Amino acid sequence: MEHSAQTQRAQAPCTRRGRRRISEAMLAARDELTTPVPAEPGKRDMLNMLKSLRGVLPVSRGAASTLIIMVEKTSPDAWTALETPFIYAHNTTLMSWTGLSRSTLQRHIRELAEARLLVPQDGRNGQRGRRWQAEEGQTQVGFNLASLRYRWPDLLALSAEQRRLRQRVSFLRDNIASLNDTVRAQAETLGLEPILEQAVGIMRSRLRTVQLGTLEGLYREMLALSAALAGQCAEPESGPDNAPVENAVFSTSYPAEMRPMGPQNGAHYTDTKNIQTSKKVDHVAADGGIRIERMRCEGPSSGTDRSSVYDRTALRGFKGTATFYLEICSSLRDLCSTGRPSAEQLIEAAEYLSGQVGVTCHAWSQACVVLGRLQAAVAVIVMASRLERGAVIRFRDAYFRSLIERGARNTLFLDRSLYALRDHRTREVGMLAEAGVSMAAVSVQGPKMRASWI
Repeated sequence: MEHSAQTQRAQAPCTRRGRRRISEAMLAARDELTTPVPAEPGKRDMLNMLKSLRGVLPVSRGAASTLIIMVEKTSPDAWTALETPFIYAHNTTLMSWTGLSRSTLQRHIRELAEARLLVPQDGRNGQRGRRWQAEEGQTQVGFNLASLRYRWPDLLALSAEQRRLRQRVSFLRDNIASLNDTVRAQAETLGLEPILEQAVGIMRSRLRTVQLGTLEGLYREMLALSAALAGQCAEPESGPDNAPVENAVFSTSYPAEMRPMGPQNGAHYTDTKNIQTSKKVDHVAADGGIRIERMRCEGPSSGTDRSSVYDRTALRGFKGTATFYLEICSSLRDLCSTGRPSAEQLIEAAEYLSGQVGVTCHAWSQACVVLGRLQAAVAVIVMASRLERGAVIRFRDAYFRSLIERGARNTLFLDRSLYALRDHRTREVGMLAEAGVSMAAVSVQGPKMRASWI
């Protein structure tokens, strides 16, 4: 046992406490600094690139966050030509910047050095002593961030790959949403509740993942549901029965010409009625059920049934003017350039307002896909109006995403919220009128402005 322990001790690398272990990747990154740089991006460009690739860099997310903080602490002039971005901070300063422990900070530095994203430059005899900004002709001690310039082409390629991935994810989500509209319409027509529940589950799952394999599987499931419903609607129908309609209950009691008529026994058909121009019997009751099923499969022939279209939207046919939305949401007025904005201008203002009320850009884009741009804007306006009136929404982004899920399940009723806000606004105006405040001071619409429906 003693001999084996001595052998292991002799084979182990000779390191002292505080001395950094140098790997081949770290040596290659150090030698790389003596070659011409392929690009010289600015500090802002480098920060935007690292933040966009935080989760896909060849290091952990914590190490990527540490690198971003180190880049933020450098001077913008250090990223210009003939300059070197360098960090001279001591470990305690880095720990105060990042909020990490010493061991975690050292592990992150090790990851970044192995990935050749920075080069640690140590002091005398390779010791990691106190770092300082050396004078001319002296060795600088700290972390050299110039390696990021050599990684810039790789970062650009990785960014382009991620952009293509996001486009593919958006394409699959849009296709699933378009198929969902068809599947839900056909399933509601046929009364197939299980298929409706499956479509709702697929729509929920598509918003919770960004993996291409998972989204492709969800798209195939939705495509299978659409094909199954299309097959049921296109089933071959049996031809009309040419046999005369007989009431079996009275087949022995009465002859065919004398059978009684009534709602329980069906209509009385006869070919001896001499007031008709033709004696041919039209068998309506015999194939009436088949014709009804055919009409159900065909669905609405045109968009004339406006009530059914409105029932599938979150607004439920509510028509509000631009002035109405500006009146119920005072924060929206500062974002509109005119007192009578168009629908597109109102949507753009609501997009800016979404960031102010705590809705992320990703949640806004999801709402535009699921609800549509106009209904997403109205949802943001309703949320901002509630906040203005003292409503407490702790997790605002999660609250907005819950509205999106309710819209996907067709259980979001924005018209009820808008009616309530209208009544609340009416009460406010009434109270102001009682207090003697002029209506011109509280009204956004001018005396000669005409309201336009949105």
